[in-house]
Amino acid sequence: MTAVTEDIISRALPGATDHGEGVVTFALYAPRKKTVHLSASFNDWDWHGWPLEQREEGFWVASAQLPRGKCEYQFVVDGSIVICDPYAQEINVAPGEEPRAVIDVGRPIYQWENEHWQRPNLRDLIVYEMHVGDFSPEGTFQGVIDRLDYLQDLGINCIEFMPLYESVPRAYWGYEPNYFLAVRKSYGPMEDLLRLIDAAHGRGIAVILDMVLNHTGHHHPFMKLYPWDESPWYGNPIGEPNQFGLPTLDFTKPATNAFVRDVQAYWLRVFHIDGFRYDYLAGLGANKDGQGLPYLMRTARDIRPEAYLFGECIPEDPDLTRDSGLSGVWHTRFRIAIECLIRERDEEPYKWDDFEATVRSFDPTTQGYHCGSFMLNYGECHDDIRIIRSLRDEIGFPEDVAYRKSALAATILMTVPGEPMLWQGQEWGEATVRQQKPNKIHWELLETDEGRCLRQHYADMVRLRRERTSTRTDNFAFDLIDAARRVVVYHRWLGDADQVLVAANFSREKQTVTIEFPAHGPWRNRSTHDLLNVTGSVELTLEPYCAVVFTSGVS
Repeated sequence: MTAVTEDIISRALPGATDHGEGVVTFALYAPRKKTVHLSASFNDWDWHGWPLEQREEGFWVASAQLPRGKCEYQFVVDGSIVICDPYAQEINVAPGEEPRAVIDVGRPIYQWENEHWQRPNLRDLIVYEMHVGDFSPEGTFQGVIDRLDYLQDLGINCIEFMPLYESVPRAYWGYEPNYFLAVRKSYGPMEDLLRLIDAAHGRGIAVILDMVLNHTGHHHPFMKLYPWDESPWYGNPIGEPNQFGLPTLDFTKPATNAFVRDVQAYWLRVFHIDGFRYDYLAGLGANKDGQGLPYLMRTARDIRPEAYLFGECIPEDPDLTRDSGLSGVWHTRFRIAIECLIRERDEEPYKWDDFEATVRSFDPTTQGYHCGSFMLNYGECHDDIRIIRSLRDEIGFPEDVAYRKSALAATILMTVPGEPMLWQGQEWGEATVRQQKPNKIHWELLETDEGRCLRQHYADMVRLRRERTSTRTDNFAFDLIDAARRVVVYHRWLGDADQVLVAANFSREKQTVTIEFPAHGPWRNRSTHDLLNVTGSVELTLEPYCAVVFTSGVS
């Protein structure tokens, strides 16, 4: 072991740590093992010549004085088990070989240009879910950077990235993670992701990372170190048994808690990520000792108290998520209700013939959460069939009707309580099939009349939401639910001066309804821009599969 001060050795962290001036420490947690050696490009891949010293129970450390630049390394445990560093920040993979971790010695520290940007309030978020590989033709971080102006113009102020770390090759979406700290190389280098986040912040756009902490891939280094029943990390879940058959992390074990704490800290501190979307909360679970989901919330907020922390829990479980410390949850019931209404079919638990019960799901007081802003509403996401594909190709609605229904769903999404989320390309009517392999979205659809008009409608609805504070409150009331004619009218408010009324027709027939506006005076039709002076009840004609939005006042 190269002579290095005891102080540096004592500051060794799991993985490879560059302490400056070429001094690097290598550390691995491997309790109950007899030996750990470092095999690396700088020692001719010697399995036995560079031992790590066990500094405390199970924590093995070595150090080296290295030249600037990248070098590769692996750990050799008990003379025969060769693993890549589970804390690797970059990996190289050769066919048929164990991946090699990479450390870039002397890599300059990234200089943030927008470190002190003003993050949006939770209630103001307009979220855009994205898969980097499919979002642009290039499928890279640079491809996203080149399209940030487009997202800003649309009104997006938060990107939710699907997993960005290295996974098994067949797990194109990234939900079988093997290296939680290594940026997926096919998207570009670590520096490009740093630039992307910085550039997004410079445009007022927050960045959330989809975080998979319930399980690992089958080829994670932890899987090679111990038999299952002896693992410091794996075991029985606190929540449900893993429905994907993947190795489950046991949140009652200290080693698991230390690892997931370090993973969260890395992304929050090094990359300035603004928060997480936690995958598969039903498996992660929570217990009376505050382990599982509550532990993740505490450790994330210890690092960044203001972080956005959303969770996916399907089927929804308000009792698990409501008081966990989450900022909010994916509101799957909203998507199902919207599908029922625009597909004109039963979507469990909602019934097309029980129109009133379905539309009443828009009311946050019926959802079991403490406030409307706890719900992240969406009509499309990576897990579900596209709206246009469902309506046009699966059910058989004409294309113009499918687009009209999609616009109707967009109006509801942007005007009910909860934060809205779009899935990439939804705003122009993307109709790709759901598949876990390369699946580019089609930017050329923005050049079609249908795509251009739908995208403009989304932009108008986003602008309405950002202009009218009333749409971001919990204030919500139904003014009319006409089940026979499939019409619903509701309004939002913040005092008398800021009110929004929405009248939506989900039927295939033109409908004329009488509406009692919540206040007399001028109301602006947001579609035609006509001004309506309300002095009493108003008779309103609604086109098939359309919604009309009115805002109080002359502006």
